[in-house]
Amino acid sequence: MISVSPPSVAGRPVLETGLLTLQAITGLAAFALLVWELGWPISLVDTLWFEWITWGLVVVALVAEAGLAARQQRLSKVKKAFILTALLVLAAGRFGLERPLREWLGDMVAPRTAALLALVLVQITLIFPVGLRMLRLTRAGFLHHVRPGTLFVATFALAILGGMLMLKTPNATTDEISWLDALFTSTSAVCVTGLTVVDTEHAFTPQGQVILLLLIQIGGLGIMTLTYFMALVVGQGISLRDRARLSELFSDDNIGAMGQLVGKVVLITLLIEVAGAILLHMAWANNPPREGTLLWDAVFHSVSAFCNAGFSTFSAGLADPMVAGNRPTQIVIMLLIIAGGVGFAVIIDLPRLGIHGIMTALKTLLPNSQRIARLSLRYRVRLHVRLVLMATFWLVGLGAAAIFFTEGWGWSTDRVWEAVFNSVTARTAGFNITDFSNYGFATVVVLCALMFIGGSPGGTAGGIKTTTFAIALGELWRLVRGHDSLHMFRRRIAKDVVERSTATIVLSGLWVAISISLVSWGNPKADPSDVIFECFSAFGTVGLSRAFTMELAPFSKAVIIATMFAGRVGLLTLVLTLAGQAPKRRYELPDARLPLN
Repeated sequence: MISVSPPSVAGRPVLETGLLTLQAITGLAAFALLVWELGWPISLVDTLWFEWITWGLVVVALVAEAGLAARQQRLSKVKKAFILTALLVLAAGRFGLERPLREWLGDMVAPRTAALLALVLVQITLIFPVGLRMLRLTRAGFLHHVRPGTLFVATFALAILGGMLMLKTPNATTDEISWLDALFTSTSAVCVTGLTVVDTEHAFTPQGQVILLLLIQIGGLGIMTLTYFMALVVGQGISLRDRARLSELFSDDNIGAMGQLVGKVVLITLLIEVAGAILLHMAWANNPPREGTLLWDAVFHSVSAFCNAGFSTFSAGLADPMVAGNRPTQIVIMLLIIAGGVGFAVIIDLPRLGIHGIMTALKTLLPNSQRIARLSLRYRVRLHVRLVLMATFWLVGLGAAAIFFTEGWGWSTDRVWEAVFNSVTARTAGFNITDFSNYGFATVVVLCALMFIGGSPGGTAGGIKTTTFAIALGELWRLVRGHDSLHMFRRRIAKDVVERSTATIVLSGLWVAISISLVSWGNPKADPSDVIFECFSAFGTVGLSRAFTMELAPFSKAVIIATMFAGRVGLLTLVLTLAGQAPKRRYELPDARLPLN
């Protein structure tokens, strides 16, 4: 008996191709509705029409997902059930979401807007499958041989352009802003910088602030992280090439653990941000900074602080009179800044660090115990974690001491607290509890040094990174001592790591110097201290300013935009991406000795 196989298109059955096409059309239609709802004024009649269209799309999406789940035999029953019930659960919950959303968001939204937000949640679930299908494009075709760094830079650039378009929609601003200001704000949000050329509180509507928060979250985690996380959630999996891309993104050499790491990163981020929002809500509960927006302000500042963005819904930032003296608020903000700045690998390794500390103490008390010795070796802390924690501790402490003494303050707990907070926030966070234009030039130099160093690899911070700075200091000490190789914590640092650290510092110094010259040329009457501070702040993706950002000329804004982008993606990564991959040299020339003194 001869079996006849079903017709196919490019090796795929026609039915499956049709279902995939239907799924793509549904997702694109939902995306178009979402952009329309967020970006343009919607009447009550429009809302009703959008609701009917959305539920029609839900039905179509369920049919497509059911067909695909039935044909894809490799999916387990649990995963099939998840795919088929996810939209049904959201559809059933949509009618119960409107009231709590209206109560939680208070005056931020009208009753009709709360219903619209509930509808938006459903539309987002329709867009996810299309995003997951797009992920497959990175595994084949013209993107198959793209280097991880190139994809990383490209996703940030696309996010910035998308954010600029959304911020130019009528619903995003109270009064229309220019294209350049929209690009500047989008770059600042995606690059988690916090420099603003407009007043965030008054220039942006609630919808505009929601767009900013989404851009900050995307910039803090990265589009690649969010996409691969969704791929794991629905069981699509990630390939070895995907793991290599994530390894470069998180600055972690353990490629095999990338699948687990990406899930932990997203969950840890959400848990920390939720915890921060709850603590800020408690800190402001008795005396809300703004009436009717307590929950929104708490969520916005929690996400902004953990992502080291520095954006605030208050015009004066944390220097607002309603929160400037609130110490619990400042403690929560500092903890969120440090958590986001040390990097996800360090946060994940904190339990191991605690167990290792306990084992070390027990080994001192019981030196002959073989079991304790084995456990201590098993829970040994990685060099990266030790270096980051030590560098963070000393930079915060020495930075606070330097700020305190350069300002010539007398002993005061308020001044000590101000110095500590500024030392923390200058490490790429950008929140201010005082006016930085009042500080002297010596303090400006200290703050610029802290901003230039920035946070740690694999986190939400910018700058050259703490590990790069630590390796540079170690290499300098090696040269002074005359050793052949660099040793740190009983480990020899690889030569290529030292070379990359040196190249990063040299390139970063040159970039900042050039940006200072260009901004000074664009704003010839500006105070040099303000220009220097602004450029270091932009490169370190800090967001602190001496009240100079809004005075930038158009050319200077373009320079700062480029500087924020270079600081976020990493200057060495950007240079290598633009330069491309050169062929390997198959020979070496004789050594040459040159005088250096």
